[in-house]
Amino acid sequence: MRSDLEVFILAGGKSRRMGSEKGLVNFHGEPMIARILKVLEELDLPVRIISSNSDYLEFGTPVYQDLIPDKGPLGGLYTALEISSAPKIILLACDMPSINIEALHKLIEMSNSEELIVATDGKTISPFFACYPNSIKADVKRAILEDKLKMLDFIYNHPHKILNLIAVGEREVLQNLNTMKELNEAENNSK
Repeated sequence: MRSDLEVFILAGGKSRRMGSEKGLVNFHGEPMIARILKVLEELDLPVRIISSNSDYLEFGTPVYQDLIPDKGPLGGLYTALEISSAPKIILLACDMPSINIEALHKLIEMSNSEELIVATDGKTISPFFACYPNSIKADVKRAILEDKLKMLDFIYNHPHKILNLIAVGEREVLQNLNTMKELNEAENNSK
């Protein structure tokens, strides 16, 4: 098992638009987070979940609550960096059931840099399919204390590289499902 990289899945948030805990909602018959965890097994990396919901314990993966609560995804990133003993972490979201091993390998290949690595689908960049060096932990905490909580603003203010998932044929990986309508459409499109 590699010791230079750990994986964290953000499974917090209010899930208002989905109507229930997003990571636990079924996609093709199994919870979205279960699909992600299955893919991650192939990497042989330590995996942890950041969530205040103890239901995630059923998956046998350690679950941690935000160390600084109610700060959104940036708070989750800070918690992951604080908990991690690795020099870098991969940060994923629980509502991205199309994550696959090929895209993760591309992200890991780029992770040899000290810069942030974020993926794009050609439209936007995703802070939730990304690699963050632990060296930014103090900057993340400072942003939280200054109430500058937008993940994209944080990324744009730090040196970063972009993994173009279109170029490697993996655009659908970044699709995050926030509503039942989006989930149903994604299920119908991936049959």
